[in-house]
Amino acid sequence: MENIKLQLETQFQKAFFHKIKEDLSKEPPDVEHITVIIQELVTGLCKFVPNKTEIHEFIKGDILVKKVDVETMPRIIDRLIHWIEQFQAPVYDSVTKRWRDNYKKTTNYAEFISGFLEEYYSHIEITYKETWEARKRIANGENA
Repeated sequence: MENIKLQLETQFQKAFFHKIKEDLSKEPPDVEHITVIIQELVTGLCKFVPNKTEIHEFIKGDILVKKVDVETMPRIIDRLIHWIEQFQAPVYDSVTKRWRDNYKKTTNYAEFISGFLEEYYSHIEITYKETWEARKRIANGENA
């Protein structure tokens, strides 16, 4: 039963990010779904420092914009990468470097952004899990 649940979640996630790619390929781009995912990712970043509301406000102010569009996406992507770099282990620096390099080289922004957001979503989950486990070990007097 757990396997079926995981398969359904995976398929739902793939469909969601495919929809984002379709939305961004429209003229003009439809940013409704991408705006929602950006807000969810910002909420996820804030969970790394659950009791630091001043940092939450800083993260939100740094990433969230009044209008998501072609002009604001480069900054949003840059700041999403910047903030996950603050929380991830150094071993993942190659991932964030690849994202930055690929964004500079891309010619298909809809494809890059949808793929980036899908990877970022998975990456933030992994990073949060690893951070949480390290915090538990430290709290138990173990080596992080």
